[in-house]
Amino acid sequence: MKKRHSRAKQVLYLAGYFIKSKLSPEFRKPLICSFKITSKCNLKCIHCPFWKSNSTDDLSFGEVIKILDRLYKDGVRIVIFEGGEPLLWKDNQEEKDLSDVIEYSKRLFYSVGVTTNGTMDPGKLDPDIIFISIDGLQKTHDRIRGKSFETIIENINKYSSSKKIIVNICISEINYDEVKELVRYLNNRVFGITIQFFYPYNGVEDLRIAANQKEKLLKELISLKDAEFNLLDSPACLKNMAYNTWRCYDFLVSSVEHSGNITRGCYLKNKVDDVSCADCGFTAHCEISYAYRLNSGAIKTAARIFWGRISHQD
Repeated sequence: MKKRHSRAKQVLYLAGYFIKSKLSPEFRKPLICSFKITSKCNLKCIHCPFWKSNSTDDLSFGEVIKILDRLYKDGVRIVIFEGGEPLLWKDNQEEKDLSDVIEYSKRLFYSVGVTTNGTMDPGKLDPDIIFISIDGLQKTHDRIRGKSFETIIENINKYSSSKKIIVNICISEINYDEVKELVRYLNNRVFGITIQFFYPYNGVEDLRIAANQKEKLLKELISLKDAEFNLLDSPACLKNMAYNTWRCYDFLVSSVEHSGNITRGCYLKNKVDDVSCADCGFTAHCEISYAYRLNSGAIKTAARIFWGRISHQD
């Protein structure tokens, strides 16, 4: 494998990007991309519309490689593979699976991540980060995502010492009351924990919580963070997601659909009829926007997520 960019070169690139993008809109290109490599999924989560896609056709390995090359040329330096369930992606004709895509991606990008539901064994994969979705303790999680909690925890326990695993919690009216307990349960099991809020997609039950409920919960999560629980979200993000009192620099992000279509800007573009910024629950957009504003907490969060090492490597 080609030697990856050194940390110093990455910092210099990002510093140059910041200066040039401030000087001219011409240089405002995406740095991070979410790549929905498949719409296939082995779960039917009640808050997710993507498994309902009628498409069964996935991109070929060659098509994926061409898109990755284009993303890199467009300025993307971090890529996160999503689904559906990305571990289901395969190119049977070329005898390729997600591990081959990750191997190629690590030749190009500063950081390569995979967002998975955690039900499939990730042992063959070697991304920089594995994001696993857990939305409650066993009874609540299984209500939202289907019977899967025990399998996910088994996989986490099996690989937490060898792979950087970050659990992401999607907060809705179903699990709102037990988020703090879930954070306590996960705290010493994984590299870190992040949160986001349910977004009201068309065709799914509206599970939003009110802004004042968000505010109360976020204050409680800040208290846990202050108590050194392993919440990775920055204080700025946690303080401002309740009412979305933050400016979104969405030119920093792009998305790839399972069809291969590339979209720059808001993650919701071409996914919903009317984007509602007031209902945005995507803390990742908030974090990268605050990092672009040189907020120290958001920069620390980004450094921890993308450059931090699991404890046995320190």
